[in-house]
Amino acid sequence: MKILLIIKDFIITHKIVTSVVASVLALTIGTTSAVIVINTNKNENKDDTSSKTSSVSSVVSEVESEEESEPEESSEPVSSEQKPATSKPVTSKPAVPATTPSNNSYSYSTNTDMDIDNNVFMDSLIYTGYNINKHRSDGLMWQYVLASQKRGKGWLSKISYAGGSTGYETANGKPNIAHFERGGLVCASYVTYVYFNYLPNVAGIDTSSLTRPADPKLANSWYIAAQDWVKKGYSKYIDFTYNVTGSGFINFKAKESIPIGSIICMSDARRPGSTACSHVSIYAGYKNGYNWVYHVGNENGPEFCAIERMHFGPDPQLPLKVITTPANIRMSALLEISVTDDSGKPMSNVKLSLKNTKSGKIKDLGSTNASGKVTVSNLIYGSYTLTQTTPTGYTCSAPSQNITLTAKNNSYNKYSFKNTKIVVEESKPESESEITSETPLTE
Repeated sequence: MKILLIIKDFIITHKIVTSVVASVLALTIGTTSAVIVINTNKNENKDDTSSKTSSVSSVVSEVESEEESEPEESSEPVSSEQKPATSKPVTSKPAVPATTPSNNSYSYSTNTDMDIDNNVFMDSLIYTGYNINKHRSDGLMWQYVLASQKRGKGWLSKISYAGGSTGYETANGKPNIAHFERGGLVCASYVTYVYFNYLPNVAGIDTSSLTRPADPKLANSWYIAAQDWVKKGYSKYIDFTYNVTGSGFINFKAKESIPIGSIICMSDARRPGSTACSHVSIYAGYKNGYNWVYHVGNENGPEFCAIERMHFGPDPQLPLKVITTPANIRMSALLEISVTDDSGKPMSNVKLSLKNTKSGKIKDLGSTNASGKVTVSNLIYGSYTLTQTTPTGYTCSAPSQNITLTAKNNSYNKYSFKNTKIVVEESKPESESEITSETPLTE
C-alpha cells in the first residue's frame, strides 16, 4: 500500500502520462492478470493537470481494489429473513467535474411534472412486452412483490436476463424486441435500449448529443458515460444518504426530488469501498414508501424494482451515484400555442387553459404575448382539451380543441387558433327619395 502511495505522489508531481502509469503499476504489483481501464476523452485539455491527477488517482484506486470482472447484476430478495450487519449512514459525495465547457448553454431543470404513472420511460418498459395493464388490474401497482411471484402473475415480458443483446439492435428502424427475446438483456444493455434505441426510434426524442457507454453491456461503462453528461453540464448529481437496516433493507433518502429517467448506479456490497458501478437502472419514481427503478437484474428481465430491496439476494447492491436526466433533452412535453386573426396577424392578450382529460385538472396557461404565442414546458404526455377565451368582437369555429401531447419531434407540440372579426353592418337612414306618395303631408 505504501509503495502505491509513493508511486502515486511521484506520478502526480512529475505529470507522467496515464499510459506509463499502467505499465509502472502492473510491474510494481507483479501480476500477469492485472487489467487497468483508463477512460480518455478526445476533447480533454492535455495541459489540464487536475484532470491528469484525477485519472492517476482512479487507476491507483482500481489497483487497490480487487480485480474487476464484469459485475453480476443486482437480484431481488430471496428471503426477508436475511439479516446483514447494520451499517452507519453514508453520505454520497459526488465528484467535481474536471472541466466545464465555457460554451455550456444548458441550465439544469428537472421534469418535475413527469407523471409516475404515465411517462416515456414507463412506455419504454411496456414496449418490451411488460404487461402494465395486467399489473394494474392485480391491484399491486407500486407495491413490492417478490421476484419469484412476478412471472406467475403474467406481468413480465419474454425477455430474460442474458448478455446476448447490446440494446442497440433494431428491425425496420425500431428496437428489435424479437432479438432481445432470443439473446436477453442485462442491466446496462436495457438502459442502452431505453436511451439510445427506444427514445430516438420510437418516442422521437433525439439523444444523439449524449455520451454513450464504451461497452453497452457493462454497468461501469454506463457510469462513466453518465458522468460525462455531468461534466458537460447536461446532468447533475443528486446527493443522498443511506444505511442498511438490521433486516437487510436499504434506508435510502435523496436530498432532493429525483427526476424520473435519472441514472441510478449501484456498487457491489460484497466489495466494501468499491467505486465501480456493478448495477445500473433507470429511476421510475417514488411511491408507497419505495424508490422505484426500471431495470434488468435477474431472470425476470425488464421490470420494476425498488432500491430499498436491492441489498437482498446473492448479489447485494448499495447506492453509488444518482445522475439526473439530461437537461438538453426534453423528457416531457413542450406546448406552443399560436393565436392569429383571419388575416394571419398575431393576437395578444388571448387567455388560454389546458384541461387534463385523465385527471380533469385545469391549468391556466396565461395570455398570448405580442407575438400571439404561449409556450409551456414540463407537461405530462397524454390527452387534453385546449381552450381559448375568444376575444370580444371575434368569433372562432373551434375555441376548444382535443389535443394529444406526445414525445414526437423532441416533445415539441404545436397548436393554433384562428379568430375571425365580427363585421357589423351599419343601418342606413331613409333618404327623401324613399318617401312615397302615401306618406301624409302636413302643412
